[in-house]
Amino acid sequence: MNESIDGDFAWAIMRPNVFEINLDAVANCARQLRSHIGPQTYFFATLKANAYGYGLIPVARTVLNCGADALSLANLEDAIRLRSARIDAPILVFAGSLPSEQTVWTMEKFNLIPSIYSEESLAAFAQFSACKLDVAVKVDVGPERIGIPAEQAAAFIKRVAAHQNLKVKVVHAHPSLQPRGRATECLEWQYRRFLQALDEVQRAGVDVPLTVFASSKILKASGRSMLLSAVDPGAALFTSLSESSNGNDNEPFFSLKSRLIQVRDVTRDQFLEDAPFKLAPRMRIGIIPFGYSDGLHRVHCGEVLVHGVRAKILGLPALEYCRVDLTQVAEVKVGDEVVIIGRQGQGEISPQEVLTAQGAARVADLAIELKGTVARRYLQRPPLMGVRAGNSSDHADLASASAEQYFRLPDGTTEEY
Repeated sequence: MNESIDGDFAWAIMRPNVFEINLDAVANCARQLRSHIGPQTYFFATLKANAYGYGLIPVARTVLNCGADALSLANLEDAIRLRSARIDAPILVFAGSLPSEQTVWTMEKFNLIPSIYSEESLAAFAQFSACKLDVAVKVDVGPERIGIPAEQAAAFIKRVAAHQNLKVKVVHAHPSLQPRGRATECLEWQYRRFLQALDEVQRAGVDVPLTVFASSKILKASGRSMLLSAVDPGAALFTSLSESSNGNDNEPFFSLKSRLIQVRDVTRDQFLEDAPFKLAPRMRIGIIPFGYSDGLHRVHCGEVLVHGVRAKILGLPALEYCRVDLTQVAEVKVGDEVVIIGRQGQGEISPQEVLTAQGAARVADLAIELKGTVARRYLQRPPLMGVRAGNSSDHADLASASAEQYFRLPDGTTEEY
């Protein structure tokens, strides 16, 4: 018996928590980055953490259609998802998986560019590589994190390049830029360390096509002064480099919504002091099925919108529920929309207001906090850019299958077009 569920029915029975995303804003950011770096600079679009929470596959297709040459990320499973979605653009995979025979095999099978970052990772690829493979080498210039120390990089890269199956395609660094101390001087020191390492690599006779130093922070802090042959911005795909360009029309975080599943009066008259929130006479409350297991505790300002009116969140969100004070909101019923971030009627709770309330650094940090239990819904259908070559019917089949393909992804994330 075929018990498959169609898209409309599936959405009707899901918990009604929806993160709406403006892909046009992502496209604008990608185009701005391409304009900023110029046509000759190779553009890795970095899509860590499920594209900073905005949804890997739709964002990947959008940025590839708007100026990115390639993708980069830290999760090997995400790279496999991209290939399974028939995205054939080059993919640089940062350090994350243990160096092993299985990791090497996976990189080869899915035609990925692995980052080699230690003696152990080099040993694994030297031992288990079975075919020619483009690789990257990660150089640590200052974060004291992943990578080969800059002063040891040239000798290490020469050893990688000497292996018959490994071609050094990329040498990349991720500098540290702290909001304190001598930040500018420290950044310039890291840049000099990287240039020195690259100079030694060149003098050793190793040709490296792509060298990467400038991430989003570096592009914003230094303009074009630290551009090399490639860049790897991530956060700047979701927040414009220019402060004057940031606004509702250029904000990918369009809205975060739920719906009331219960509305009731509070009739309690005992142990009032032990209630989970301060009680008041004739109080009326509503419940939304959105809790801290979904990330709500990190993405609200203390109020929501119901019928365009601000209503306070009562107490702390529970695991899967949140209480809302509806006492001052008229004619509320089960099924009514509740806006946590966004506009409703004449009311608005902006992402920036929530940032201030939460003490977060950027809007992308809000998106990252939203778990896979929250559906991602897109205001525009992503393009098919980056899809493997095939006949037109292949693309038509892919488009017609979108609702089913993205209803429930392996990590639990739901995506709708």
